[in-house]
Amino acid sequence: MKWRKIETVCIVAVLVLLFLLTGRLYQSETDTSTFCSLNSGWYQIKDGKKIHVELPCYVVTDANGKIVLYNDILSEKDQGKFISSKGVQDHLEIDLGDGILYQYKKHKFQKNKQMKGKMWAEICLPEGTGEKTLRFMFEGEKNSSLYIQAPVMGSFPEVVKSHLQESVFSILMIIGMLGMGIVSVIIFLYTSHRRIVEKRFLNVAVFLFLCSLWSILDSEMYQMYGRQNEIGTQISFYAFMLMSIPMLYFVQNTVNRDVRWVPKVWIFLLYGDAILQGVINSLFGIPFIHMLFVTQLILMTGVTAMIFLLWKEYQKGQTQELKFCLRAFTVLGISGMAAIVLYWMFAIYWYDAIFQFGILLYIAFMFGGLLCKVSNDIQFHLEQTVYARMSVEDRMTGVKNRKAFDQYIEEIQEAAILLKNVLLLFIHIDGLKKINDMNGMQMGDEVVIWTARSIQIAGKSLEPDAESFRVNGNEFAVVVVNPQKLPEEWEKVIRNELKKEIGSRCRIELKFGYSYLREKDGILQSVSDWKMQADKMFCLNTGKSVEDRYDL
Repeated sequence: MKWRKIETVCIVAVLVLLFLLTGRLYQSETDTSTFCSLNSGWYQIKDGKKIHVELPCYVVTDANGKIVLYNDILSEKDQGKFISSKGVQDHLEIDLGDGILYQYKKHKFQKNKQMKGKMWAEICLPEGTGEKTLRFMFEGEKNSSLYIQAPVMGSFPEVVKSHLQESVFSILMIIGMLGMGIVSVIIFLYTSHRRIVEKRFLNVAVFLFLCSLWSILDSEMYQMYGRQNEIGTQISFYAFMLMSIPMLYFVQNTVNRDVRWVPKVWIFLLYGDAILQGVINSLFGIPFIHMLFVTQLILMTGVTAMIFLLWKEYQKGQTQELKFCLRAFTVLGISGMAAIVLYWMFAIYWYDAIFQFGILLYIAFMFGGLLCKVSNDIQFHLEQTVYARMSVEDRMTGVKNRKAFDQYIEEIQEAAILLKNVLLLFIHIDGLKKINDMNGMQMGDEVVIWTARSIQIAGKSLEPDAESFRVNGNEFAVVVVNPQKLPEEWEKVIRNELKKEIGSRCRIELKFGYSYLREKDGILQSVSDWKMQADKMFCLNTGKSVEDRYDL
């Protein structure tokens, strides 16, 4: 009840906070809002005449392959505001009067047209804004058509917010991949705890984390605002080259042993590609972007090979698991092929969004197959656990049975030389047959249960690590490794606990016998002698011989 109250308070607090934050986000804009899109005010000068242009639109380059757009609508009030524009891939240059405000600078890690297409050209309007003409210059092929987008203008937080809104799909994809990666790790740890080691969940998790790393470092926001942009871009290339390796291991752990060499081939190809590209870049200075097609070729042939391999395996044994894997790789292949076509043939910069969406669908199918298999494995494991527990448990009393006792004695025998000492204690219910005859079998069963309960309670208070067993109908055994209490203390506590259990319902007499694995001088007895010594003391107390005491 206390936790429910705390949970209720937390839920109310979250809802109140969410309401307040939502109100702030959706409150009506005031007159002080300065964010806007510069669609109008643009013009070209051709043959000495102004030709007005409304953005966004397609504009044709001149004979020199250039487009020059002018804008005169800015005023002194716009000083200090930020202007952000697409078009870096078209060699965008921004001038104010005779001063250059933006010009793309080449970096040590070269970017191709597709990578530049993700970036924005951002400038802060300096003094002189409103007095001088703003000029945007683009460069392409002669007499070609370029799509010019309208720049946005506002304060820096407003500009960044607009970029985040444009990138919301990729951000959601990255969050989805990270979330599913964390879920994969949790499931792997849970199944491992259940002694079901399913490495493929770990393969999925590593794959998703590498995909997330690539998506983050390759994203528009990082390309614009990342402090270590060049280093991050290089890491994103290596993440892209290596991220498929965990899923090749996934396939290797799915198919039969005789065809596991197939995914191994592509695993070594991807490792070799990553190493070779690094060596070529270091020795000859060839940019990674010029070798990117090699990685993409390996990836596409690898996905195709895995689809064919899984299809062949599915034909042999049409399991639900293989069906999900086959669908997953088919979706990944289609999305990957679409992304590559967009990347190379059309130079579209948002190719990664399609590939990211394909990755999420791919993992969703994989999860379906894995969870189906794991649920069956857990059910089988639980059934086996229950069966194993029932085989070594006495159903009447809940303590371990004679089979468990023999197994435990074998364990003691194997580790005997490492143990300081072990106490073996036998407890016999005297006159149980007489109780059954006089009071009925039900009372006899109750006596056995009361005795077992008394022994367990005594064990918890005296030696928490002690193991108790019902070795016969009216006989129990207690084994204590490295005992701290004397047998006399055990006897006293068990008798007292039994009196509390029974009360005045009937009279029960217990007999005890015990033995230590090591003698007083520290010499280690054999296990058979150890048990025989306890048997002898036990039989002296019960009046039975060692030979016939198991016939009770």
